[in-house]
This record gives sequence, C-alpha cells and structure tokens, in this order.
Amino acid sequence: MKILLVDDHPTVRFGLKHLLESAAGNEVVGEAGNAAEAIRLVSELRPDVVLLDLRLGEDSGIEVCREIKALPEAPRVIVFTAHTGAEDIAAATLAGADGYLHKGVAGEDLIEAVRRTHASGRVWLLPAAEEAAASHIEEVSGEARLTPKEKEVFALVLKRRTNAEIAKELYISLYTVKNHVSSILRKLGLKSRREIS
Repeated sequence: MKILLVDDHPTVRFGLKHLLESAAGNEVVGEAGNAAEAIRLVSELRPDVVLLDLRLGEDSGIEVCREIKALPEAPRVIVFTAHTGAEDIAAATLAGADGYLHKGVAGEDLIEAVRRTHASGRVWLLPAAEEAAASHIEEVSGEARLTPKEKEVFALVLKRRTNAEIAKELYISLYTVKNHVSSILRKLGLKSRREIS
C-alpha cells in the first residue's frame, strides 16, 4: 500500500514513516508539509492512502481533504490530528474524510486503521460521543442532498464563522453565502442558523 504523509512537522513525518513502514506491505511514497505540495504529490504519486494533519501552518487540512477527494480516483484520506473538537470533526466529515484519528492513538492502532481504511473501511478512532456526532452530521447532510458548495458553507457555519468570514474564505459574495445558508436551512428543515450548532 502506497501512503502519502501530510504534516507540517518534519519530525512527525519521520516518526510516522518509520512506524508505518515497519508493517509489511506499507510504503511511504512521499511527504508534504503544506497544501500545495500535498495536492501536487497526490497527483504525481497516486497514493492509496493520505495521512493528513488538520493544521498545516497557514493552510487548512480540511481544504486539502476536499481538494483531494474531488480528484478522479481519489485516494482514501485519514485525518490524523491532535484536534477532536465537534467543529473539526464535522468539517472533516463534510470534506469527505474516510477516517479520523487522534494523534494519541497507539502505533499498532494507527497501522491497523490505515490498513482498514485502505480496504474501504471507515475508521474513526474517537470517543463514542464524537464519533456519533460525526455520523449524525454526515447522515443529515446526505439526506438533505446538500450540494458540494453547500457542504463547504455548512462546515464553516458549524465552525461558527459569520457570513462575511465565509464569503472571504470561499472567495464568494456575501449575497451568495446568504443564499447558500438559506438553502441549507430549508433543506435541513431549520428556521435559523442558531439551530445548527
């Protein structure tokens, strides 16, 4: 199995590479420290699994995940992070992550999670309440048939971003954001965005 590591700390990548390659059949084919490098290496190296940190210096791992999962024949993506807040989990879920692991997991659990995710499993090594919340968000957004752009906006609403902040982050007009939020609320059967979070 070909694995790409995406983390802005070289020491973390070094440790992960040696841990993952200690298991038979695993090969770390590349390492990236930022978003642009990650997207380029996914296209060039065609990994089976991407192990992706949520915080990449100035870059967002959520955006990297979304871009990777939008590629044809996209690899499996596992978010590997120290952050397990509900907003981060929701955003990763909506971005299409195939797994979500806390950086505190044991080495053997990480190796097994990568193997299971590669085999088309969905591995979320999180406390039960957080995993249930992630599953609920995915189920609700799927049933509501949110468009890809609405999912992006919804993820930012869950992170408590204002409409103006969403417009700036997604490079769209404030008017467009308001339309997306209205559509999301209608599809979810809610009266106001206060009911979302």
